[in-house]
Amino acid sequence: MEIDYSVYFRMDSLHWNFFQSKLTSRKIKKDDFFISMGDICEYIGFITNGALRTFYIDNNGNDISFIFHLENNFFTDYESFLTTAPSKLFIQAIEDTEVLVIHKKDLLDLYATDVYWQVYGRNMAESIYLSAKKRVEDLLFLTHEERYLRLIKDQPMIFNRVPQKQIASYLGIKPQSLSRIRKRLTLQ
Repeated sequence: MEIDYSVYFRMDSLHWNFFQSKLTSRKIKKDDFFISMGDICEYIGFITNGALRTFYIDNNGNDISFIFHLENNFFTDYESFLTTAPSKLFIQAIEDTEVLVIHKKDLLDLYATDVYWQVYGRNMAESIYLSAKKRVEDLLFLTHEERYLRLIKDQPMIFNRVPQKQIASYLGIKPQSLSRIRKRLTLQ
C-alpha cells in the first residue's frame, strides 16, 4: 500500500500529483551520509522512514549534534542549498532511512510556474527558519536540564533510536552529565 504524503506536504491532490512527479526516492544506509562537510547541498528532503542527524565538527574535533530528523520531517542544509556554498555540516543516517528529495533546479522551476509554488516555498522557508531559530534559542536560553526536558517532550522516541553520546552532544553536555540529569529527574 502506498502512503499518501500530501498531508505532510500540506497540498491538495492536484498539486501533490504534480509535485510528486518531481520527487526522487532514495535509501540511505545506517552511517552513510546524505551530505558531508564541503559538499554543496542541492536537495531538500523528507524522511518517509528512518532517522538522520545533522552535525558538525567543532574546532577541537568534537562531533556536535545539531538536529535530529525522524519520519515525516523535512531536512536539508538550507544555507548551502540557498547559497550553493560548501556545507559546514554533515547529514548522516542514524539508521537505515528512506527519503523523498527534490532537486533545487526542480523546486526553482516550480516557483517559476505558479504563484501557488512561490507561496509554498515561502511557507517552507519560514518553517525551516523557525525550526533553526528555536534550536538556537534553546541553546542560548535554556539550561541543560531544560533542553533535556524539552527533548523528552518534543521527541521522546529519540531516546530509543539515537546513541546517548549524540543526544548528550545535542544538549551541549558530556554523556556523564546526561546520565546525572536522567538519574536526578528519575529520583524526583
